[in-house]
Amino acid sequence: MKKLLVLIGIVAMFGTSAAFAVSVPDPLDPSVMHIGNPPGTGGYLYNGSELRPISNTHLGIQENGNGQPALADPLLMIIGVPGADSGYQAPSITLSTGTGAAGGANAYSGTWNVTTGYAGSFGPASDDLYDWLGLKPSGNASNNFGNWHDADLAVNNIDAAFFGIFVYTLNDTLITGGSTIGVTFGAPLDNGTFVVAYGQDLRERPHSYTTPFTEAGLTTTTPPVPEPGTMILLGAGFLGLAVWGKRRRNA
Repeated sequence: MKKLLVLIGIVAMFGTSAAFAVSVPDPLDPSVMHIGNPPGTGGYLYNGSELRPISNTHLGIQENGNGQPALADPLLMIIGVPGADSGYQAPSITLSTGTGAAGGANAYSGTWNVTTGYAGSFGPASDDLYDWLGLKPSGNASNNFGNWHDADLAVNNIDAAFFGIFVYTLNDTLITGGSTIGVTFGAPLDNGTFVVAYGQDLRERPHSYTTPFTEAGLTTTTPPVPEPGTMILLGAGFLGLAVWGKRRRNA
């Protein structure tokens, strides 16, 4: 009898371990949107581990975590341009999947100009960005003016008094856990521009999916780390030059 109880205990222990080993998305802690070139890779810029460098002309938006749900239309992409006002024209965009433009109908209780996407000046007296825009639920609070200001000052030597906020609505992206949307800008973003994302799942009481400060994209005067394909092309070019030079010397 004692041996049987020990055996049952061992089976129960391994069974419990196996159950804990299964990764199940937590509905109360949804994944975040990563932004970068590509998302989740590249060198860190501020304070060793805070921001992702992005190009002035293209970036990627990723919903982190396989198994996370498809998100509702529209997905929002939000840019913060240092010192920009309503006269700034947010560049047009082209997406790898779906369509997007600055402005669009106000979604998720947020407020912005439906034609230009301009939402106003995000400054020291503002709440965190998502609350400030009026998005419900608001989500991550790390994107506040103090964080943005200090990061831009450290990375780009830009002492921004405020950031002009412009909202893009992205439709038919079909974004789901682990997938990435490529975004190409029709004109370069100003240096020091922040880019974040916001979405909601399709639950009856939806959860927000936002970009935390530690994954926000920031354009910079320092070029982003080249992608592996670019490094291979550069290496092949240098090798070709070396071979050509050697042949010239031997001729």
